[in-house]
Formats: sequence, C-alpha cells, structure tokens
Amino acid sequence: MPETTPLPDQRLPNRRKPGFDARSAIIRAGAATLFAAQGYQGASLAGLARALGVTPNGITNYYATKEVLLHAVLEAHLLALLEAVERADDETLAPLARLETLARAYLAFITGAGANGHLLLREAARFLPAARTQDLRARERWLLALFRDALAAAAPKKRAGALIGPLTLSLLAMLNEAPRWRRAEGTLRAEDYADLAVRAALGAFR
Repeated sequence: MPETTPLPDQRLPNRRKPGFDARSAIIRAGAATLFAAQGYQGASLAGLARALGVTPNGITNYYATKEVLLHAVLEAHLLALLEAVERADDETLAPLARLETLARAYLAFITGAGANGHLLLREAARFLPAARTQDLRARERWLLALFRDALAAAAPKKRAGALIGPLTLSLLAMLNEAPRWRRAEGTLRAEDYADLAVRAALGAFR
C-alpha cells in the first residue's frame, strides 16, 4: 500500500475542530487504497490503522465500523465523480461535443483519481445493507439523468423515444467497463475510448 500521511491519534476528535475533515479524508483515501488492493472482505480496520500509523481508535473514533467506512468511501467517490462531470458539462457546446465531453470527464475520473472508489463501487457496494445504499443509488440516478439528457439532445429526434433509457444505461456500462478493458489491452487512450462509447450508443439510433 502506498505511504500515507500519518494521522494524529486523537481519541475524542471534535467534529468542529479544525482538521477533522482533513483527517477523515485521509482515512477514506487510505481505506479506498487498502480495500481495493486486498478486497473489502480481506481488509481490516486494524490493518488500515497500521498503514496510517495510528491505533485502531484512531480509525473508529471517525468511522465506527468497516461498513460505515465503506459507505463513506463510496459516498465521497460519487460526490467527487458528480463534481468532476458537472464541472466539465458545457451546455453551450454542440450536442455531440457536449456528450463526448461528459463521457471523457467521467472516464478520466474513474481511471484516475477515482479508480479505487470506482472499483469498490462495482465490487464492494453489495456488502452494504440496502438502507445504506439508498443515497448512493440516488447519486447514481443523478448521473444517469445527466447523461440521458445529453444523449437525448445528441440523438436523432425521430429515432430517440423509448431507446434513450436503455442506451444511456448501455453508454454508462461501456464507460464503467473501460478501466478493466484498458488494463487488459492498454492500446486505446481513455478519451478515444469515451468517444468510441458515445458513437456506439448513438449508432444504435440509425
């Protein structure tokens, strides 16, 4: 696991105290790296504490259980992904260019800064109880709606209709699969893959 900045081992952190959010973020980043490397079930809070250079209390004072920590990691990942895509969105672009820009931003994030979070969202979210995934699904639905609107704007108006929903899901599925495909092949740039996925989705309207 890559070296991570050690955390001060505070037994009773105050949520209003300066530095609380930064320490929480360090824990989440360390957990994302450890969970992705060892698998969520194989990793432990004790192992995370050792990696961060704190006692187990240095973790559980912020996140009481591994389940709570996984939820926090996934929530932070989706919020950052939403921010990255929303920041890239430019409604002044031509519809095709806008859709390609969104797809590129999405793919750049899940293959870059959000790679560990993306892997966990796909492979570890199933370990959370349904009550803990409702807010995560709501954020995913927001992303879906954004891409759906952009795809509808870029699609031939007479052919869109009921195909928009399934093809939006297909587009996101292609983007979500890109990290695994690129690890295996490594021959196509992320932005080129994003454009290819967009054109494949639009091609279904012909």
